[in-house]
Amino acid sequence: MKKSCLLFLALLAGAVHAHEDRILTLQPDGNIPEIPASFGSVFLSISGLDGSAPSVRFHAGMHVNDLPTCAARYIRSKSKSDVQITGSWHHDESSLPYYIYIQFRDPGYTQDKSFNSSVNMLFNLRTAELMEFKRFEASRSGKSGRSFDIKLPENCKIQEHSP
Repeated sequence: MKKSCLLFLALLAGAVHAHEDRILTLQPDGNIPEIPASFGSVFLSISGLDGSAPSVRFHAGMHVNDLPTCAARYIRSKSKSDVQITGSWHHDESSLPYYIYIQFRDPGYTQDKSFNSSVNMLFNLRTAELMEFKRFEASRSGKSGRSFDIKLPENCKIQEHSP
């Protein structure tokens, strides 16, 4: 029994390591250059972070997702330096599509804490679909926290479209 548990843990660790997000760069024009050309042009346009109505547009190939204002208002980031982008396109898509993960960090982010509060979005790299829209609330100590889905009002619809 002990050997089978150790084998399972070793296999699990290998699977987790094989699926590691890559930190991505957001250029001033919104281009994300590390994405392979096979996905088409991939852009993330962000504006208005210092105001009350931020704007977020994710463009992947021929697909576009404009986050409506009613959803973007949950973002508390004040500048593009508060945004971290990661992604993965080197894993088995049968369990999770290739994706871009965007973390909009709250003001007061510090690397000294293990956990910081943020709004997090997971976009499908092939379709630009918003697959996940969550809020992470860190504890005051920054040593723990909890994640939960952001519940949008009924009249707040997120729709993908082609340009």
